[in-house]
Amino acid sequence: MSANDELVSQFLAFTGSADPSSATSYLEMSGGNLETAVSLFLEHQQGGGGGNDAAANSFADDIRAPDETRTMRLMDDHTLHHQDPTFQLMNAMMEEQFAQTAFGSSRRMTDVRAAVNAAAAAYDEKDDMDTDDDDEVQIIQPPPNLTDMFAPPDHLLHKAGGFQGARTMAKDSKRWLLVNIQKDDEFACHALNRDVWRDELVENLIREGFIFWQQRDITPEGQTYVERYKVTDYPHVAIIDPRTGRLVWKKEGWTMERPMTADYFAERAMDFCSRNSFDRPPQVARPAGVKRPVQDMSEDEQLQAAMKASLQDNRADDKDDDDSSVLYVNDDDDEEDDKPMDSKPVAQGSSMHNELVNMTVGEEPADGARIQIRMPDGKRVIRKFAAGDCVKVLYAFIAQTNEEARGGKEFVVMAGFPPEDLAGKMERETIEACQLAGQAVTVRWKS
Repeated sequence: MSANDELVSQFLAFTGSADPSSATSYLEMSGGNLETAVSLFLEHQQGGGGGNDAAANSFADDIRAPDETRTMRLMDDHTLHHQDPTFQLMNAMMEEQFAQTAFGSSRRMTDVRAAVNAAAAAYDEKDDMDTDDDDEVQIIQPPPNLTDMFAPPDHLLHKAGGFQGARTMAKDSKRWLLVNIQKDDEFACHALNRDVWRDELVENLIREGFIFWQQRDITPEGQTYVERYKVTDYPHVAIIDPRTGRLVWKKEGWTMERPMTADYFAERAMDFCSRNSFDRPPQVARPAGVKRPVQDMSEDEQLQAAMKASLQDNRADDKDDDDSSVLYVNDDDDEEDDKPMDSKPVAQGSSMHNELVNMTVGEEPADGARIQIRMPDGKRVIRKFAAGDCVKVLYAFIAQTNEEARGGKEFVVMAGFPPEDLAGKMERETIEACQLAGQAVTVRWKS
């Protein structure tokens, strides 16, 4: 059956007419629009047509030829329209208006509503078939704008009570106070928010070991800090001992040509936490000694002073060197810091070493616990382990990966804040139980 024959059949079904030629005439007058053709027919019948087909033909003869037929396809989502209350209200109003203008009797209204219900029922099956597709609909989030990309990391910042409030919180929770002072016209400050503070590893380090306080240099709190700690360049990142308020590490004034990356900060933070602990008493700054006149010094003392001044000049000239802007204030001059922390070496005799070297580590799983391993030579290795693997598997991987460890050199593995030796958990704990997933561990040689 052609499309035209189908329209004629639907016209006859809606109007109750038995004259196909009349249906064809009305369809031609309406340009092939079934709804308009039915409306014309019913209006003509209500106006006195009396169902006379000849009159309908006469009526059609008095009307000019229809405009050229144009075919358009409307793409529609019936499921969404059925669910949209606004569409349902508009549809009801259109039906009521159509009924008032086209249908003069309640009988015709009933017939049309029955036809509409039948047509709606025909769509029910299609709606049921499309139901499964609804589960696949995903809400597409708009791309982040520049303001969001460079915004401060509010999810990490401590804001209550200003600097003193952050210091008190750090002291009570036995965590170090991390400070970042920013300057609006320095792009490196904004890049710090985007590239470093939103890095997954850095976020984990801050949550575990620091209270984070960030401020702009033009705010009253920021100006007070700048004056007290003598900030000279921006961005300024520092670690404060909350027990004494003493600055123990800082880096400031880098450029985008040599930026501070997330890996750089993570290394420095892990190294700092491995060297310092709240279990030790806070370090007291040594008063600067009174300088003796050069003429009162011995030859050896004069030579040492000249060498020291030369080294300081070299550091001042090398502005781009990362270490020149890093200041460790609380490193002891005696041998205390050079002594290894209370930890057990991993290679306690040749038997343990042989066991680790010959142990089967297995292939790296596609989905597992991601661990960043910082080797003694400064290299970083990132690998995934099965969450249920024993910590001993991590030791075996290190022993087999590093050439010196494979040769029998003893090492310790530190993790957490404050850093804790994992040797005691090597045999009985799993990687998941030690919460090593997404964390960084540091490997050190045993002196």
